[in-house]
Amino acid sequence: MSWIDVAILALVVLVGLLGLWKCAKKSALSLGAFVISFILAFFLANVIAEALLGIDGIKNFVLGNGVGEKAQWSLAKMIYDGLGKVKLSEKSALWKDFYKPMFDVVNSSKAAITDTTVNPVNAGFALYGAFLIFSAICGVGIFIVVRLLLIIVTVIIKSYIGKKKTVVGRLLGFLFGAIRGALWMFAFTVVFTCFGGYTFLSGIKSIQGEYENNAVVCGVFNDWAYGLRNKLLLPDKDMYGRVVEMVYKKKATANPNAEKLAGDELKLYVNVRNLNYVGARFGIDNLKHRTEDTTISARSTAFESTEFDTVAQAILNYNKSIADKIDAKTTGLSSSDFGTYNDIVEGHIAGLMDDLWEAIGQYEYDYNNTEDDRDVSLRNSTLSMDYNSIKAILEDLAARYDPFKTAFGAFPELSLPEVKHFE
Repeated sequence: MSWIDVAILALVVLVGLLGLWKCAKKSALSLGAFVISFILAFFLANVIAEALLGIDGIKNFVLGNGVGEKAQWSLAKMIYDGLGKVKLSEKSALWKDFYKPMFDVVNSSKAAITDTTVNPVNAGFALYGAFLIFSAICGVGIFIVVRLLLIIVTVIIKSYIGKKKTVVGRLLGFLFGAIRGALWMFAFTVVFTCFGGYTFLSGIKSIQGEYENNAVVCGVFNDWAYGLRNKLLLPDKDMYGRVVEMVYKKKATANPNAEKLAGDELKLYVNVRNLNYVGARFGIDNLKHRTEDTTISARSTAFESTEFDTVAQAILNYNKSIADKIDAKTTGLSSSDFGTYNDIVEGHIAGLMDDLWEAIGQYEYDYNNTEDDRDVSLRNSTLSMDYNSIKAILEDLAARYDPFKTAFGAFPELSLPEVKHFE
């Protein structure tokens, strides 16, 4: 027989004798208060423990900043460092009752241990075990608080119970007291099941050895307590995942679809992008987010027959470079600067872009479709006017784009083709 068996029997008899003195009603009332306190502590422990981990000091004590060699001390690191000292056969009761149910939760979770310097399974178990220990501590705290509150209630109720004591009442009082004593030891055993596998700690090893080798009554309590722990007390894999995230939380990454621009900055981006399209391909939704209509076509640079394709492409490239710099937020401009540029784009450049493409198209049409029987000089005069219109628009564009050169680079030097003539 173990000394723990002796302690259990002694407590059962002692609390039973107190019940004998109190008689049935008062002893039953104390037993009921104990059961209520135990049930509330048992089912609220994990929830309260997880909530308290939101406090940095508590989180550092329980989980720390990991379990690697350079990590600060914590319950989790203590467990991780001690796991290497525990040698267990998979046939042992401690593996079956203590370790395996916990490892099963860890292995079934998708929670990621991102520290490549540690054994991820052992690290996960250490975090899980540390949380379970803290949960047990919280459970004890909840039990004490609830029990103290219920003492006030039971004292008031007991004041209304008569003092007459019968033989039957005393015997029932002893019975209820003995049950409460047994439950006290069972509650202690349930708490111990959250620590029992850490036999690298001498105190735990000694008690666990008593349970395994010398126990009679406490061995039964131990089996019942592990059954209760493994079915109802162990945190599930979702709670375990949240615990891991507290230590190995992924750094927030920018949402590639999130809008980086706002106000006139976004407006200028949209206006400049639209310069390269026939119609407004880009827009702003609720004045906050860019939108895109993919059915709107890009401006063509296919003016090979008139040799203006290089000019057209250079202008489109310049517009795109402006938009790219705005989108990359590399301009260093103030919000008022963007407003000024918007006025220039909307008031002048957008219209000039339309005029330019129309003028080049007209030049191409007149060169390719002028009737042969018309006077050659008249046909050449028409082409000269078309050419001069294009040249004037380009000069106007260059002037309008001039304020952009500081932030976005100078407008490209455009090499115009020679005007074509009929002979």
